[in-house]
Amino acid sequence: MRKISSLIFTIALVFILVPNAGAVAWIDWQSTTSGSLTIGGTTINVSLTGNPWDLVNGDYYYNNSYTGGTSPSGTYGGLEPSDLIQVTGTGNFTLTFDTPVVDPYIALVSVGAPWASVTYSFDTPFTVISTGPNIWGYTGYSVSGNDFTGIEANGILQFQGTYNSFSFDILQPENWHGFNIGVADAASPVPEPSALLLMGFGLAGLAGFRKRFKAKTS
Repeated sequence: MRKISSLIFTIALVFILVPNAGAVAWIDWQSTTSGSLTIGGTTINVSLTGNPWDLVNGDYYYNNSYTGGTSPSGTYGGLEPSDLIQVTGTGNFTLTFDTPVVDPYIALVSVGAPWASVTYSFDTPFTVISTGPNIWGYTGYSVSGNDFTGIEANGILQFQGTYNSFSFDILQPENWHGFNIGVADAASPVPEPSALLLMGFGLAGLAGFRKRFKAKTS
């Protein structure tokens, strides 16, 4: 019984040390104006209005030797974006979801250049999750309020809240840059460390109860 209790404690400790990360589903674009997300086995249709130039299918610009692949230490922080809406001009871009999405991410590629910064002006605050190099390098970025200005910047931003639509303005033209939107995939949950710890304590308690019960009946 002592071995079982020790094993339960070890399992609980391991779960405490495992970071709470999960998969992200990215929009699969069929055209520059329509695509879909698959979250928890449910398909969410997405439409885009604005001034997109083109799209790129696949993860070429996100997952390569320049970005460090999709490793946790790479440009995209262990996430695995795919597909890309390419932009050259300015204007408002609005994505509309036929089912609300929660806490979306935006993956950015080559926003701005050393000689021509580009600003994404959002409606809501955001957190910079990760940044780093891409094929064209990395110069940096700045944040002012809800504005993200890239000076050759690549990375991931995240927003908090529930969205039926998601809008932003691009304030300067450039040769090209790109983005995609992702949402945590509920089909790939990672248990909360606190919940696993409670489970471990519960199992340890059951083991102790069983030991006491055997002692009383022997």
